[in-house]
Amino acid sequence: MKKILLAFCFISAALLTVNGQNKKAEREAAAQAAFEKALATIETKNYVIIVATYQTADGMFADNTDNANFLAFENDNVILQGGIVAGNNNTNKLAVSDYNQATDKKGNVRISYQAMGRLINAKISMSLKKSAGNMAEVIITPTKGTAKRFNGLIVPTAESKHYRRPGEI
Repeated sequence: MKKILLAFCFISAALLTVNGQNKKAEREAAAQAAFEKALATIETKNYVIIVATYQTADGMFADNTDNANFLAFENDNVILQGGIVAGNNNTNKLAVSDYNQATDKKGNVRISYQAMGRLINAKISMSLKKSAGNMAEVIITPTKGTAKRFNGLIVPTAESKHYRRPGEI
């Protein structure tokens, strides 16, 4: 009886390991598909990143629940809206220059560009990790003020549920 019970335990452990490996493979495949979709969306230069988490003044990360805090890329312009992203509550439209996109050996993508507008002049850096799917990490470094750091999902503008205030500056 003990031998049968012991054999049953070994078989159960082996099946759980195989099941766990299958789930890991499924998660990796889903992340890869989301990453490829995000890259295709970035190539169109028509996407929105709504803030999911952001770095507070004391260095901690907090969750965002307001869909009016976002970064949108529209052709050759960037729209920054919300206190978390822009440091003001205006809808800031900035012209993009010095756009640079690079891929490292692991397949992670880094994008950086200069953005200039009436109220904000900044360097914007984005990084997409292959393992994170369509989650982007964004750092906005203005010439005046403090750097803003946040994470969010990259989605096409047509699929986004962001709230854009009227009247751009």
